[in-house]
Amino acid sequence: RITVDAPRAKVWAALMDLPAAARCVPGARDIVPEGDAVGGILDVRVGPVRLALAGTIAIESRDEAGGTARLRANAEDARLGGAVRAFVDLALAGDGPTELRVSSDVAILGRIGELGQPLIARQADKVLAGFADSLRATVAAR
Repeated sequence: RITVDAPRAKVWAALMDLPAAARCVPGARDIVPEGDAVGGILDVRVGPVRLALAGTIAIESRDEAGGTARLRANAEDARLGGAVRAFVDLALAGDGPTELRVSSDVAILGRIGELGQPLIARQADKVLAGFADSLRATVAAR
């Protein structure tokens, strides 16, 4: 859960602006629109291993009135050999402050999976915390 001290409409607009939302992810770089999706690279360290996950994220579905959206992310690390496939569900509640609930269904493929679930989960939590801080700053600046 992420609490953002801003009106729901402002938080929704920031999340649906995929290039801006992608820039909120710590380690994201080379963010470029690719049709209805956004491409880029996520540099992340999992334990002793550095990954450069190149991929895309797109909005699968959205319901502005209900404050929900589903994103699809696909990324690969060519150096280590492996991929991440994820569906991320977003749900907004409240209105200034607005609460964002994030849940995901993630498949870790290939050698990336050998890094171990506890290490991967710990790093995912760090990335989400960094995203929350950056999202708050992005929304405040709008």
